[in-house]
Parts: sequence; structure tokens; C-alpha cells
Amino acid sequence: MTTWQSAVVGGTVGLLVSGLVLMLLWFGVAGVLMVGRSDLMYFLWPSSLMLTVTWGRTLNGIMTTIAAVALNVLMYGTIGILLQKGIRFSLRKSD
Repeated sequence: MTTWQSAVVGGTVGLLVSGLVLMLLWFGVAGVLMVGRSDLMYFLWPSSLMLTVTWGRTLNGIMTTIAAVALNVLMYGTIGILLQKGIRFSLRKSD
């Protein structure tokens, strides 16, 4: 897998996570992401803290949501690249 493919796969995962969380928020059932006293929404999508109450109704809310989704896509893409590089590095060391 190339670096570009790793970034695209990571970014796609980030977009899917963001979309899932936004869908749960839209339907008002984001509480299903609670495990004990931990909210997985903030673990899977840290920039969701930027979201406002009007995340889907006002121009400012929508623009903030777009920025939060873009940050999540970039974060997951970076994680994908780092994982790919780390795995390649560890496989070279084992030879």
C-alpha cells in the first residue's frame, strides 16, 4: 500500500466517523456512544468539541461543522500514514 493510499483510506475512515456522529446527533441519539462515563464521540472525533448547538441550521454552525469534519479527515489521514510508515519500519527491522 502506498502512502497516498494510506492517506486516502485514513481520510475516508475519518469522513465516515464524522458522518456517523453527525447522523446520531441529527436524530438525537448520540447517547449511544457513551460507554460507562466515557463519551466515544470525543475519542473518535476530538474536533467535535467545536460543534455548536446550531451546527446544522446557521451559516456559522455549518461552517464550523465543515471545519471540524475537515480536521477529522486530516487527523485520520495522518494516522493512516503514520501507521503505514511504522509498520514498514518495524518489518524492515525484523529482517
